[in-house]
Parts: sequence; C-alpha cells; structure tokens
Amino acid sequence: MKAQSQQAKTKARQDAFLAAYILIGSVKGAAEAVPVPRATVMKWSSSNTLGFKERYLEAQEDFRESLQDMAMDRVKNQKPGDNPVLLITMLNAHWPEKYRRTGYLADNSAKEIMGEWKKWAKENKKNSGKEVSEDRNNAIEQAERILARKSDPKTDESE
Repeated sequence: MKAQSQQAKTKARQDAFLAAYILIGSVKGAAEAVPVPRATVMKWSSSNTLGFKERYLEAQEDFRESLQDMAMDRVKNQKPGDNPVLLITMLNAHWPEKYRRTGYLADNSAKEIMGEWKKWAKENKKNSGKEVSEDRNNAIEQAERILARKSDPKTDESE
C-alpha cells in the first residue's frame, strides 16, 4: 500500500514537471517550477520510472509544436521591423529535422588548394625562370587533381 502511494506521488510530480516543461521548454525551468531536483528528472528519464521517458518525449513534442504555433502567429502578424531571429533559433534547436538547413555541406577544396599553393610558394621562393614555370604548372595540375577528386566521388582519395 505504501509503495503504491509513493508511486502515485512520484507520478504526480512527474506530471507536474511535464506540464511545466510544455510551457517553459527547459528542464531547469520546469524543475524549478515544480519544484523537483534536476537530478531526479534525469533519474526518472534514465531509468524510465513509471514510463517517464515516453511522456517526456511527448512533452518535448508539445513544446516544439508550441514554438511552431508561435512562429506561425508571428508570421501572420509580423510587421516590417520585427526580427524573428530568436524564434528561428529556437525552432532550429528544438526541431532541427524540420527547421535546420542541412542542404549545405562544406567543401574544403579551396582551402586544400591554397595550402598546396602556399607550400609550393615557400619551397620555390628562390627558384627562378624555367624551374618556377614548371613548378607552377605542376602546382596547377595538382590543384586540378584535387578539384577532380572532390567532384567525382568514385575517384580514389589516395591518388
């Protein structure tokens, strides 16, 4: 009987935390609002006490949807001088698969080419005339190979 009443108290504290989390959106803020120690929340989650982990995921979903609702409201009511950067940042953080731009992948080709060019320039500072011209052509050919390797995924990196 005592174990059941302890479980009921724990469930009530969890529910209070989750309700606060939906409104506040942070573990710290929700834990302070209840109040419940942050370590307790982490323990509930890691041990999935009374199915907390799944309910916590639902609360996170509710919070991020509230951010989306806020974003839509702002879009509808936005004035020319309004700045949506903070809201965009929050949407990126809480719903990255939907709002974070992932289409761009950095390409280090230019950096590699500049590194090779600097290396060549340093090694050949004292050369003159025909040697410099040949070395320059070799550097250009090497840069072209780097670019070709970057643009063709089938090309072996060890070339």
